[in-house]
Amino acid sequence: ILMLARNSDVDNAVRSARRLEDRFNKKFGYPWLFLNEEPFSEEFKTRVSNVINGEVTFGLVPHEHWYQPDWINETLATAGREKMVADNIIYGGSVSYRNMCRFNSGFFYRHPLLQQYKWYWRV
Repeated sequence: ILMLARNSDVDNAVRSARRLEDRFNKKFGYPWLFLNEEPFSEEFKTRVSNVINGEVTFGLVPHEHWYQPDWINETLATAGREKMVADNIIYGGSVSYRNMCRFNSGFFYRHPLLQQYKWYWRV
């Protein structure tokens, strides 16, 4: 079970993990993998681990999988985001949202901690 989360998401991550554990995973014991673009805090790891019965792994998303490459023209990218904001596109101006979408669209399956699995369930 894969969750991409930030340290600031700890309350929602705990709530989601607890619900999935209580309603499903307590019967099956699938391992959990939490990924973040920055190291997880000890608070996050402790609180999440306390609601999961099975194996829990915490990993770091490689910089090159999260952030846009250096060859991107930032002036054009900024103009594109500003246009999305003007057009009322949800998360249009959010660079972090673009990074998350980029990672989820093609890099997550390359993460070394996922290589041992044939299947994943993204939460």
